[in-house]
Amino acid sequence: MAAAVALVAAGAVAIPATAAEEPFNVGLASGENAPTVEVSYVPGWNSSAALNNGVVGPTNTLSAMWGTWGAPGNPTQDIATYTWERPVTVSSSKLYLWQNHLTPGGDSGVMIPAAWKVEYRNSAGEWAPVTGAGLTYPLPVLNAAAPVTSQPVVQANWDAVTTTAVRLVLDRVVFNSQRKATSVIEWEVWGVNAPVVEPEPEDPNAFIDAQQVAVRTVTGTAPQLPEQLWVIGEDGPLEYVDVEWAPVAASAYASAGDFDVVGDPAGYDGQTVTATVFVAATLSDDIESVDYTATITTPGVAPVLPDTVRATYDDGTASSGVDVEWDAIEPAAYAEADAIFDVEGAVQGFEPGAIATVFVVEPLSQTEPIVAIEFDAAPQGSGWYTTAPTVTVTAEETASPIASIEYSLDGETWTRYDEPFTVDAEGEVTVSARATSEDDAAGEASESIKVDTIAPTTGVDWVVVDGTSALVTLTPTDAEPGSGVTRTVWSDGPDASPTGETNNMYATYDEPFSVQLTEEARYVHVQAQDAAGNVETHVTVELPTLVGGGLDLQPSVAQRCVAGKAVIVVAIKNADDAAAAVTIESPFGSKTIASVKAGSTATTTFSTRTVGVGGGEISVTGSTADDATYEGSVSYPAFSCG
Repeated sequence: MAAAVALVAAGAVAIPATAAEEPFNVGLASGENAPTVEVSYVPGWNSSAALNNGVVGPTNTLSAMWGTWGAPGNPTQDIATYTWERPVTVSSSKLYLWQNHLTPGGDSGVMIPAAWKVEYRNSAGEWAPVTGAGLTYPLPVLNAAAPVTSQPVVQANWDAVTTTAVRLVLDRVVFNSQRKATSVIEWEVWGVNAPVVEPEPEDPNAFIDAQQVAVRTVTGTAPQLPEQLWVIGEDGPLEYVDVEWAPVAASAYASAGDFDVVGDPAGYDGQTVTATVFVAATLSDDIESVDYTATITTPGVAPVLPDTVRATYDDGTASSGVDVEWDAIEPAAYAEADAIFDVEGAVQGFEPGAIATVFVVEPLSQTEPIVAIEFDAAPQGSGWYTTAPTVTVTAEETASPIASIEYSLDGETWTRYDEPFTVDAEGEVTVSARATSEDDAAGEASESIKVDTIAPTTGVDWVVVDGTSALVTLTPTDAEPGSGVTRTVWSDGPDASPTGETNNMYATYDEPFSVQLTEEARYVHVQAQDAAGNVETHVTVELPTLVGGGLDLQPSVAQRCVAGKAVIVVAIKNADDAAAAVTIESPFGSKTIASVKAGSTATTTFSTRTVGVGGGEISVTGSTADDATYEGSVSYPAFSCG
C-alpha cells in the first residue's frame, strides 16, 4: 500500500475537482498551502519572489519581476519551479511576460521567449509534461510599431493533474545570433488543493482507508446510520464490515446543523470511524457534486468498488449512500503491479457521474523494514541544494515491529534517528538510513545529493594608473567543497548603490579592466555566482577621485574605409579649462597637435595602407602651460574593409 499512498501524495493521477471546489491561483505566495519558489537564475536587480506576489500590472521596475539577464553560460532555457507542501490539482497557467526589444531605451537584452511549457513532478519524482487535447502555449505578439515592455497575459489549459511541484520552462529566442534572456512579471497556476491523504497506520493489519460516511435527516427525525461500511486493508481489496455506532441523543437532531457520530468497525480494535449527520428543515434532491473515490487491488485480483458514493446536495447536506453503477473493468487493466486507471460510474440525477481511481500494488511479502528517505524540498534547477534540506526517515514495519532507526552522512558514523534533521554537510553527500526490527531484520536506504549553501566571495584590488584611471582586478573564490564560481559580473558608475540607474550595465569579468577617474567619486560593484546558484551579496568599492592638477583629455578611436583601405581616426576632446599640446602615438606613426583649445575636440587620422588591421592601441600624452599633464591610451578592435 506504500506505493499507492506515494502515488496519491505525489499526484500521478488526475483528480477532478467537484462543483463545490472553484479553481483559484494555487501558486500565490499568500495562502495556507503557498508554494516555495526556485529559479534557474536571477540577477541581483530582479526578484524570484515577484513571480507569485499577486501583482500583475504593467511595470518597468526590475525588482518587480523575475529576470534571467546575465545567466552563466547563456543557457537555452530558463526555469522556475513551484513546490507545495501538500498536493494540489492543477489544470491551467497564466503568464505575464516582460521584454525590452524595440522599446524606448531598450537594448533587446530581454525578449519574448521562443516557446514555453509547463511540467509536473510525477510519482517517480521525474518531470513530465502536462497534456490535453486542446493544450496550446500561446505567446504575445510584439507590436513593432508601438512596442511595450509589459506584455498581455497568455494562458494554457490542460487535463488536471495532482502533484506537489510544477515548473515553467521558457525557451530562449535567438536574435542576431544571440540567445536572449527572459523575464516574467507574474506566473499563475490555477487549480485546487487536493484531498489530504492520511498516512498509513503502523499496524499492518489495520485498515488504511474507510468510507467517509455522511447521512441526511430532517429536524426531529433520528438519522438512519448504515449497518455496514467499507474499509481497505494493506493490499486491498475493498470490503464491507459491520459497524456499531455510538448512541445519538435526540437533542443532536432537534435543530438544523450537522454533528459527528463515532463508529466501531468489526474486527479492527483500536480503530474508529466517523459519520457526519446533516440536519435540515427540508432536504433537496438536486446533487451538486460527487466526491472522488480511490481503491486498491493486487495484480490479477478484480478490484472491488464501493456500492455507493458520497454526494453533496445544493442545500449543503451530503450523503454517502448514493447508488452508483460502475463501468465494467477489463482484466488487462489490473494484470500488472503499479498500474493506475480510472473507472467511470453513473449516478442517477447527476449527469457528470462519478470517478474512481484504482491502484494496482505489489503484495507486501518482504520481512525487512521498508526504509524511505524524504527531503523537505527539491534541489535548484542546477541540481544543487542552496539551502540545507531537512531529512525525514520513515521505516515501515513488515514481519516484526521496528526496534531502531539510524542515519549517517558519511557511511561510518551512525546516529539514532528520533526526528527530522538538517543536512549539515557541504558538497556531494550521501544520506544513508537503516532500520532494524525486533527480529533483527535490517532494511536500508540511501540518497545522494549535492549541497552548497555558501555564496562565493570576490576580492577587489585596484591601482591608479597615471593619476587618471584605476586598473581593477577581481579574485572570485568559492570555498571547498563548493560547486565552483561560474560567473562574475561588474559595473561601475557614480551611484554607490549596486542597482543605481546611472551606473553602467553589468558586464562579465574576464580580465582586469580600467575605470576612468573623475572629480566625483566613482564606484565599482561586483557580484559572483557559483554553479549551485548561490549569488554573492554585491561588493562595492569606492575609487579615488581624479588627482588634482591632472589634465582632463578624453581620447577616442574610430575606423573608416577610404578607397578600400583602413583608416584609424583619433579624436581628442579637451575637457579641461586650459589649452593643451597633444602627442598621439600609433602603430602607423605619431602626430603632434600643438594646441587643442579648452572644451574643443581635435581629430587626426592614420592611414594603414592595408585592407584590414588587427586590434591595437593608441597612446596619448598631453600638457598645458601650467604643467598639468595627461598620459593615457585607448584601444581599438580588428577591422577590415574587405
